[in-house]
Amino acid sequence: MTRNSSIRFQAGFIASLVSAITFSTLGIFAQLLYASGFSVATALTWRFGVAALALWTVVGIQARHAKRTQREDPEPKKRAPEPILKHPVRERRGFLKLFLLGLLGFSPQAGLFFLTVKILDPGITSLLLYLYPSFVFLIGFIVRRHRSNRVQRFALVLSFAGCLITFWTAGSYPLAGIALGVVVAITYAAYLVVGDIMLRDKDPIWATAVIMTAASFVYLAIALMRGSFVVTISARQALLVLCIAVVSTCVPIVTLFLAMQRIGARDTSIVSTVEPIFTNLFSAFFFGELITGRRVLGGTLILAGVVMLNLWGQSDSQRKIEAAL
Repeated sequence: MTRNSSIRFQAGFIASLVSAITFSTLGIFAQLLYASGFSVATALTWRFGVAALALWTVVGIQARHAKRTQREDPEPKKRAPEPILKHPVRERRGFLKLFLLGLLGFSPQAGLFFLTVKILDPGITSLLLYLYPSFVFLIGFIVRRHRSNRVQRFALVLSFAGCLITFWTAGSYPLAGIALGVVVAITYAAYLVVGDIMLRDKDPIWATAVIMTAASFVYLAIALMRGSFVVTISARQALLVLCIAVVSTCVPIVTLFLAMQRIGARDTSIVSTVEPIFTNLFSAFFFGELITGRRVLGGTLILAGVVMLNLWGQSDSQRKIEAAL
């Protein structure tokens, strides 16, 4: 294992951790938006629309910086080797594929999750969502013949056990809701696996901007058809929209793509299971929910799986990285 590949793995691990933590704020800001009068479709429209606007602004700044650099140094004596990630202005050929990924992959998954929350309570919905690492492993094995090592499998078992202990509560749940929750996990796993293939040589900010644009069109159309779209918003609503668009959307999705480019979809999916830990912490802070002993035990198991992956689960990812380099 080379020093550069080790640094690359650590960077991917940190990126996936940041993604999970910032994603965990989504439910908090969503509940606050609903309390302020937004419907689900309206909240998603504003979320994805503002996120797309912010990301396209960054892409434009990147493009202007690249042009300015080229004008100042049109014929440099010695250029560094081309980076693995291409600049956004050279990504136009992949626009349609990424737009379709946002249209057919990301948008349905996001909407199905919110629909499942309406049928089931958030705890069991989160538990069902976190079945997706198992489906990532399964899809990767069937489609791409990826084999997992023992450390990855054991880390997955620990993480899933932690999710089970953290979220499972006694009660009767509608079969339709449970089935829908499993579908959400499958669609999210498929989205990650496809994203792992399509985003490997793409600029993550540009790619996220394309996907957010597609998602905003989907939910704007839904909100307009239902007549629930809100154009004029208050200062409080604007602040919540900004938080859900930037903190809960732009940052986690960009870092998710960065993580998948460095450590792959399978390892990223395992690290992402720390998300429910922070969801519980934020819920306790904002809504006064009690952190029970069961939740502490479950969170400990999830963290144990993540630490195990970081310390001893690098072999498969390192071989892929070194082969690519």
